[in-house]
Amino acid sequence: MRVLPILALLMSGSAQATAAERWIPAWTGPPIGYEPGIRDGLGRAFKDETVRQDLRVAVTGKRLRVRFTNELADTPLRIGAASILRLDADGGPVPDSLRPLTFAGDTAARIPAHAPMLSDPFDYPVSAGERLAISVWFPDDVAPPAHAQMVDIAAGNATAARELPTPRRARASGLASALEVTGASATRVLVTFGDSITEGAGATPGKAMSWPDQLGRRLAAAPGGRCWAVANQGISGNRLLDSGRGPSALARFDRDVLAVPGATHVVILEGINDIGKVRDAADWQPLADALIAAYEQLLARARAGGLRVIFGTLLPYQGAAYADAAGEQRRQAVNAWIRANRKRFDGVIDFDTAMGEPGQPGVMRLSGQIGDHLHPNDAGYTAMAEAALPVILAQGCR
Repeated sequence: MRVLPILALLMSGSAQATAAERWIPAWTGPPIGYEPGIRDGLGRAFKDETVRQDLRVAVTGKRLRVRFTNELADTPLRIGAASILRLDADGGPVPDSLRPLTFAGDTAARIPAHAPMLSDPFDYPVSAGERLAISVWFPDDVAPPAHAQMVDIAAGNATAARELPTPRRARASGLASALEVTGASATRVLVTFGDSITEGAGATPGKAMSWPDQLGRRLAAAPGGRCWAVANQGISGNRLLDSGRGPSALARFDRDVLAVPGATHVVILEGINDIGKVRDAADWQPLADALIAAYEQLLARARAGGLRVIFGTLLPYQGAAYADAAGEQRRQAVNAWIRANRKRFDGVIDFDTAMGEPGQPGVMRLSGQIGDHLHPNDAGYTAMAEAALPVILAQGCR
């Protein structure tokens, strides 16, 4: 009997199958929950309409699946049909690239309240930098609790159309919260966790110029950097300790960091929206000690999840609409704690120093911001990516 060779062959085949199904994120857009302002901007919710959401792939892969979100809603959400389509450099549809998405073999799905849903995986090779469009038909009256962005909207079920009939463009919620791929060469997945400065507010729209986007491209071009994939989990207006836009960082950390497939590292850059001066005297403005205690919580939870942790110092913000002297003291205290504890972390990215105006360290670099003294421009995000690159490369690929 040749039991051992057969057993070895079976084990080898099982290991290969497991390796082939290793999923990593190629695009992410964390859900933020229902926003009346977004719905009011449309004038209504979606009903019997198709919403087309554009995204840009960050890593090359062979097989694909889409994660849809209903995690922040209190009622079920029905997908009537969904599809995916390649876009060319000008945003036009690529011929013969339209594919319907299925869910357990069905073209429709019902997502329970507070749950995500993955589409069935399928062969659909994608390349880093490629643009895709995901179309979803909402047969019911719904306001998806997903990440708001510019989307195209058409009447009825237009998921099988390469070009949407008489679409209108609006800022609204799509439904996809992640695009995941297999067959990627990346062995390290870096989750960038933060607020608008991580999401990329102020960058040129549609050009992938946030610091995580630019870091991903620099890693791909650097010796020893091709093992990395970068997942951007920034939400504009997000806070550490309270709800801003989206749940607080402490509330969403498990979903948006620990649950990211393949995650190995996290960069934490959050807290400036907690520090900023509040308009309502009844609102809570935490002391530096409370922010540091929140960082300790995130550090402990990341370590328990097996992740390596990198902290980013908070950027200068003097002159911003919500800046004041007390807030600057809190920012300095938080940054001092990060620097003093660098040996406890796997790395520190000194964004504060990288983005300070020469001679005015409390002011964001004037040539690297959009003019609000809070958000970098493309050049500022480039400086942030350049500051992050050596810290990430130092992590190695094993």
